[in-house]
Amino acid sequence: MKNLKKNANSGLTLVEVLIATSIILVFLLAFFGVHNLYLKTAFSNGEVIKATALAEESLEVIRFLRDSSWETNIVPLSLDIDYYLVFVGGVWQVTTTNIFIDNLFERKVRFSAVYRDSSGDIVTSGGTIDSNTLLAVSSVSWLNGVATTTKSISTYLTNLFID
Repeated sequence: MKNLKKNANSGLTLVEVLIATSIILVFLLAFFGVHNLYLKTAFSNGEVIKATALAEESLEVIRFLRDSSWETNIVPLSLDIDYYLVFVGGVWQVTTTNIFIDNLFERKVRFSAVYRDSSGDIVTSGGTIDSNTLLAVSSVSWLNGVATTTKSISTYLTNLFID
């Protein structure tokens, strides 16, 4: 008789099966939620990487134009105005016409005056203007969902070939 009672209790009850199934279901739902968040983040990072590359490229183009001719390519540009870069006929050009890249990214470059103190250090206020140095800020903006996202990088641009 003891053997019969032992065999009767050795199986799983319906309650135990439901609890085990519920635990597995909760784990799978959490896993799918985390995976969905991972995919969403991974796809949005692609746009950030492209925007950063475009911003870096624009500063490289500005350095190339500076090295080609400071007087021809940089001096005629007005300060604190948005400029856009276009590659036409194998040549980079600066324009004031807005250009979208891949119908998504808006890339612009803005130049600002640089001031130096009596020691020759760059200062944010006061000092005298340095006509051979500009602050170049490259910004790339794009629509990310319902908001606009912008990545900006900056560098100082100096006339290396002063007579």
